[in-house]
Amino acid sequence: MEEKPFAPNVDVNTGAIRVPEGYTEWPTLGTWAHAHTGEQLEMIGPGVHEYHVVYTQPETIAYYRTHRRFPDGAVLVKELFNAETLAMTTGPAVGHGTTIKGWFVLIRDTKGRYKESPLWGDGWAWSLFNADDPTRTVSKNYKTDCIPCHTPARELAPRNAVDADKWIYSFGYPVLRKQ
Repeated sequence: MEEKPFAPNVDVNTGAIRVPEGYTEWPTLGTWAHAHTGEQLEMIGPGVHEYHVVYTQPETIAYYRTHRRFPDGAVLVKELFNAETLAMTTGPAVGHGTTIKGWFVLIRDTKGRYKESPLWGDGWAWSLFNADDPTRTVSKNYKTDCIPCHTPARELAPRNAVDADKWIYSFGYPVLRKQ
């Protein structure tokens, strides 16, 4: 008999992760705007070049507000959008998301599941998906494919945060603040 998954987007037998269905119905944690630098900036010009919209389950937000940590099974879905910047009457550089590039999915794992998987560790399951396939991750190893982008979050995390939660840019998610 198959065990009930602790997260809606994990194969309990293998630990395989997919983008969860219906995640856009979940509350938005926050939105990030990215501007490229260096050679990419020279090629495409100034402005906003990418948007990241991050979602989670309502129960994750409620738990975090009460306990100041992410619960086991919390799923964070970051949509990655291409962006365009236009001059408009509201300002000289107004950016908006255009087409989906893919998703980054994190699942909080407080029990150390799937130790044999190179996508599970440091308290989370980590996966990047391209826009053409939300069921098959392109990540091979979270330590090389994911951790480098999350290292700055640890430096910016609250001192009293649970160690594994320091990988998350929680300061950019206004809904996690106590209300």
